[in-house]
Amino acid sequence: MHKKATHQQTRNHNRQLVLRTIFDHGVVSRADVARLTQLTPVTVSELVSELIADNLVREVVQTEREEASTTKPAKLGRRPILLEVAADQHQIVALRLAIHEFRGALLNLNGEFIFSKTTPVGSARGAQAVERLTELVDELIDCANRPILGIGVASPGIVDTSSGVVLRSVFFGWRHLPLGDILRQRYQMVVHVANASQVAALAEHLFGSKRSLRNLAVVRVGQDVGAGFVIDGQLFFGDGFGAGEIGHIVVDEDGELCACGNRGCLETKVNTAAVLRRAQVLASAHPSSPLAQALAGDEGLSLNAVLTALAADDPLALQIVHENAGYVGRALASIVGLLNIQHIRLVGSITQFGDRWLQVLRTTLLENAIPDLAQQTEVEIAEHGPNAVILGAAALLLSRELGLTLAQRISSWQSHDKRNSDLPPS
Repeated sequence: MHKKATHQQTRNHNRQLVLRTIFDHGVVSRADVARLTQLTPVTVSELVSELIADNLVREVVQTEREEASTTKPAKLGRRPILLEVAADQHQIVALRLAIHEFRGALLNLNGEFIFSKTTPVGSARGAQAVERLTELVDELIDCANRPILGIGVASPGIVDTSSGVVLRSVFFGWRHLPLGDILRQRYQMVVHVANASQVAALAEHLFGSKRSLRNLAVVRVGQDVGAGFVIDGQLFFGDGFGAGEIGHIVVDEDGELCACGNRGCLETKVNTAAVLRRAQVLASAHPSSPLAQALAGDEGLSLNAVLTALAADDPLALQIVHENAGYVGRALASIVGLLNIQHIRLVGSITQFGDRWLQVLRTTLLENAIPDLAQQTEVEIAEHGPNAVILGAAALLLSRELGLTLAQRISSWQSHDKRNSDLPPS
């Protein structure tokens, strides 16, 4: 039996509920907030006043945003005072720690970019990589021109998000690294750290066009491979914070050695490096092919060479796309079978293969999952593309500090039977 909520817990819950409602609707009246949340007008008015005082919400006259407002016109020519998130009154430092580079950005509360900077990692590992990271954060903070709400970090590896400790990141040589505490002590700010693939799901959940989805899976296929799950409106981390490590599911026992120590992991078959290795093998066997020519002309040996060959309808590039989509599609079939999540979004550099890759992936999913479940599953390339992870770092901070989670809203709407009931479930 749950303990009855204290008054302060109830107030915090309702404050977060009001803020999320304003966030979701863009511009909304106090009356509509009360109707949508089923809180009393008095409670809404008090909470809105607090949010305005904290520079999280501002009032806006309807004439400024007439098209965005759904409020009925006021009588006698009076324009209603509406509410919106005061997005530009605070800024967020968001960090994406990728294998070859660290990317940092300043964003406002709507997830809009103000400043962005990328720093090559080079050979930096261990403490040296942390030093490279703090240099980037120093520069971001120097560029801020509003109070900073905090720092959100998307890291590779397994991350204890409750403490901000990177339990294991093979590439950077981090084991039990208290990254959150390091940044908190240095900058005296709120810091939240989580796995990159996990927060990519949070980005779609908070900033995507379908914010009302209760369940969502985001699968990232790029330099590394992973997944993030939003279940019942909340980011799911797993008991050991390793939920979504699908890149290290063995799909070929005799395959290549993976960085995790196993052989034939999914990541060794479908990540960017695997695609380029496969391209080189095929190009060597067919030296006159468009793929071989594209690789020869690409000094940096990047995915662009394969994309160039694909645009020319090169059969070898198409073979790479089909093989890659087959492996990813079977991984999605496992997700559908385990969790029955009907909305899956795809992010990462491999999504540049586009519609042909996506079509093969969908077909493979249908062939490898229970048909009824697979047919109900919507698989799309995510709308945020290369920004999904860094937006996820910002979304992590917003969800933790401001309570912008769908679960709170859903539980409140479903549990309030009377308009004047202001208590969450106890």
